[in-house]
Amino acid sequence: MQKIVIKLGLLAVVLLTALPAVAQEQRPTLRDVNAIPQAQIDILNAGGENLMAADITANIFDTTFVGTELTFEAVILTDPRKSGLSNVTDGRVDRVHMFVRDTSAATLGPDGMGIQVVDGAYDTNDLLSFGVGDVIQVTAGITPFGTAMQVSPTSITLIGDVTSLGLPESILDPIVITTDEANSVVGTDGVQVNWNNLARLRNAYVRIEDATIQTRNLANPDRPDFYISTDGGTTVLNFYDTGLQFRNDRQGVYPSEFLGRVDDMGDDEDFVPPPPGSLVNMQGVLIFQGGADQIGRGVPANGLLSIAPFEGDLDLELLESPPVISDVTGPDFVPDGSEAVSITFLAQADPTRTLTANACEYVTSESTDIQTVDAMQSGDVLACDIPAQADGVFVTYTVVSTDNTGAQSLSDPGSYRTLVDGINSIEDVQLTVDEGPGDSPFVGISTDMDITAYVVSDPSTSGLTVVQEDTDLNGWTGVFLSTSETLAMGDMINITNATIEERFGVTQLADLTMSVVSSGNAVPDYKVVPTTALLDDGVAEAHEGMLLRFDNVVIGANPDDPSDFGEWSFASSGTEDFIRADDASAGIASDFNASLAPETELDFIRGVWWFSFGNYKLVPESIADLMGGGVANEDEILPNSFALDQNYPNPFNPTTTISYQVPANGLVKLEVFDLLGRSVGVLVNETVSAGQYTVDFNAANLSSGVYLYRLSAGEHVETRKMLLMK
Repeated sequence: MQKIVIKLGLLAVVLLTALPAVAQEQRPTLRDVNAIPQAQIDILNAGGENLMAADITANIFDTTFVGTELTFEAVILTDPRKSGLSNVTDGRVDRVHMFVRDTSAATLGPDGMGIQVVDGAYDTNDLLSFGVGDVIQVTAGITPFGTAMQVSPTSITLIGDVTSLGLPESILDPIVITTDEANSVVGTDGVQVNWNNLARLRNAYVRIEDATIQTRNLANPDRPDFYISTDGGTTVLNFYDTGLQFRNDRQGVYPSEFLGRVDDMGDDEDFVPPPPGSLVNMQGVLIFQGGADQIGRGVPANGLLSIAPFEGDLDLELLESPPVISDVTGPDFVPDGSEAVSITFLAQADPTRTLTANACEYVTSESTDIQTVDAMQSGDVLACDIPAQADGVFVTYTVVSTDNTGAQSLSDPGSYRTLVDGINSIEDVQLTVDEGPGDSPFVGISTDMDITAYVVSDPSTSGLTVVQEDTDLNGWTGVFLSTSETLAMGDMINITNATIEERFGVTQLADLTMSVVSSGNAVPDYKVVPTTALLDDGVAEAHEGMLLRFDNVVIGANPDDPSDFGEWSFASSGTEDFIRADDASAGIASDFNASLAPETELDFIRGVWWFSFGNYKLVPESIADLMGGGVANEDEILPNSFALDQNYPNPFNPTTTISYQVPANGLVKLEVFDLLGRSVGVLVNETVSAGQYTVDFNAANLSSGVYLYRLSAGEHVETRKMLLMK
C-alpha cells in the first residue's frame, strides 16, 4: 500500500507559515482526499434521474488516494462512545464510527476537511477514552465502503486537545447549510445529492436551522426515519442513525461504556422523531451512506445525502410542534365482535398552543367511507371506542389531534380484525388488511389459538422452523416459528397459544404453547411458481413462510453490488424477472454466492420464502436446494461439516433424490431401512473425497410406508425419514 504522510497538526501549521507558498500547496490535506475530479462531477450531473448506482460509486472518489495509507492530525467532532452503527458479539462492539476534522481547517476553513474513522481495534487504540475536542494523530488506509468515504486506522495517538494546543474553538463549529446545498431536485419529485457540493460536505459536521419535519416513518420503531427541509419540502435531507442515541435497537444491547439515550431516571429511552410539521434546528454529520433512504425520494435509492446526529436533544432541537401523538394502543386481544374496541393514546400540544380536538378516523374492509369517533379523556389518556364489527372485518384507524392554530397531527395507521371464533388457522395470523404487504393485524398480541400444521422446513439443517397447514398450497398458509423446541420435518404440531411478532417484516409465532401430534408425516410440497409472479408484492406477501420452487432458472448479478451481503439473484429462464436468494440458512455458506457465476442455468432452485432488509427473497436450506449445471461442487467449495439432507421429493413414488456432504476423504455408507430395522438397499458403500453428493433411490419394489435412510462416515452417523406413497 502506498503511504502518504499528511502533517497537519498545530506545529505543522506554524512551520508551514515559514515555508514558501508553493511548498504549502504541495502538501495534501483531507480536502484533497475528499476532492472529486471535475470530469467525474460532470458525469454525475449529466446523469440526472437516469443515474445508476454503479455510476455513482464509479465517480465519487479520487482514485489517487483510494487504497493508500496516510498519516494526519485531526480534531474529534463526535464522541466515540455514542457510535451506534455496528454489531455486538459476546458483549463486544465490532467497530466504532468517529468523525473528525483536519486541524488545518483552523487556517484553511472546514470545507472538505471531514472524514469518517471506522475502527475495529478501538479497544487497542483506547478510542473510548477520547472525546469531542481531543486532537489525534491517525495513520490509516483510505478505504471507502460502497458510497461512504472512510478511513481504517492502523494507529491512533492522542496529541492533546483544542485548548492545550492553542487551536481556535471555532474549529469545532458546524457548517451552517440549507437542505438544497446537500441535495437537489431531480425529475418530478426525486431528490439527489448536489454533486457540486459533495466533496465539500461529505463527512462534514453541519447545522440546519429552522427546518421542518416533512415526513417520518415509524413502521420500524427500532430504526425510525424522517426527512427535514428548509424550503418547504422541495429538497429534503434524510436522517440516518449512526449515532447510538438515535438507535432504539441498540438500547440495552451495547456495553455500559457506550452512551445511549436515557430518561431522567437513567433508564433506556426510545427515540421518536418529532411529528411532521415540527420546526427544528438540527446538526450532525453529513454522510453518503448508500441505501440509507428508507422513505423513498432518493433517485436512485442510494443517491441521497443523510444527516447523522450524535448528541441527543442537543443535535435535534425542537422549536415548535403540532400536537404530539404518542402511545397509540389498539386491542391486545382478538376482537370477537361482541363489543366496541377501544383505541387509547396520548396527545400533547406545543407549550405555546392548546388542543382543540382529538378523534379516531377509521375505515373497514366492508366500507371505504371514513368514519369518525371523538375521543374521551380520562386523566392524560384519550380513548376512542370503535363500534363492534362483523366476523372477518378489518378495521384501519388513525388518531387525529388538532390545536388552536389549526395544525393537525395524524398517527401512523393501525389495524385489527374481528374473528368471532378466534384464531384457528395460519391464514388468520397472516392475512393483511388489503391482502398486500404489511404486518399481521394481530402483531404484538399474545393469545390462545388452535392451529394444526406440518413442519415443512428442516430446522437441523437451516436453523429455520417453518410450518404450513394447506396441502393445496394456497397463499397465507405458512408461517415462521421462533422456538427452542426440537422439531423435525414431517412433525404435525398443534399450537394453542403464541405471541404474534413481526421481526424485520417477517411474521412469526413466538412463546409457543404447542404439542407434537405425530411425526414422519408427508408434508405439503414445494409450490412451483415463476419468478414473474413474485414481483407482485401482494403475491410475495401471501407466500411468506411457504416452500417455493422455481424450475429452469438463470443466475443473475449480485443485487447489492458493489457491497456483498451473501445474496444472489435469479430469474425464470427467458425472462428478466430477477428476484433475490439469501444465505440466511445455516446450511448455506456465507460466501456461497461467489460460486454462482451470472448466466449459470439451473434445473431448479427451491427454499423458504421470506422478507428481510426491504426485500422479499428465497432462502434455500442447503446446497441440495440448487440443482443443475454451475452449482458449486467439491472442486469449487469444500464443505466444512458432515450433513445429510432431506430427500426430495418427499413423499415420493417411486424415485427420490438424497443429498449429503462430507468434509474429509473417507469411507461412506448410505443405507435404507424399513421401520423394523431391516436393510432394503445400500446406495453408497465406498471411499469418497470431501464434497457434496446426490444419489437417486428407486423404491419400485417396495410397498408404501415410512423408511429410514442412514449416512455413516467415520464417527459421524445421521438418520432421516422418508415416505413412499404409491
